[in-house]
Amino acid sequence: MNLESALWMLIRVVLGVFLATAFSAAAWVLSRYFPMDTAEASTAFFAVQSLIVGVPAGVGAAAAWWTPDSPARMRLIRAAAIPPATALCALLAIQIRGVETYYGLFAGSHRILVVETGDLLGALIIASVISANIIAAAFYLHGYIRRREI
Repeated sequence: MNLESALWMLIRVVLGVFLATAFSAAAWVLSRYFPMDTAEASTAFFAVQSLIVGVPAGVGAAAAWWTPDSPARMRLIRAAAIPPATALCALLAIQIRGVETYYGLFAGSHRILVVETGDLLGALIIASVISANIIAAAFYLHGYIRRREI
């Protein structure tokens, strides 16, 4: 590894973190225009939220770590593998870490589960950005080591 390749990797890390964060935050904000039933914090709810945040983060990281010198088959594998793997990692992080929930009173006698949105969003974005860049960097390093792609 020389100075030029190390500099390119550093640029890709910075760009990957920026794009993954921007894309995932923008997708989450846009998803607020399509309300969902959040009365029950189930695994399906967290899976949908991790897809909303994880897939755009994976797209942003894949774009930052993209190498046009790679063979077409490898580019297709990267493009197809990074976004869903990022969403899966975000879901696993939420399941392992947990999300702050509490019960609020509604209509005096019914208790509904309330998910703290800031805690959920923060955990999802951090997990998505980190996992997307690690997965994309692994693909990049594979091409760099095997075929000296920059």
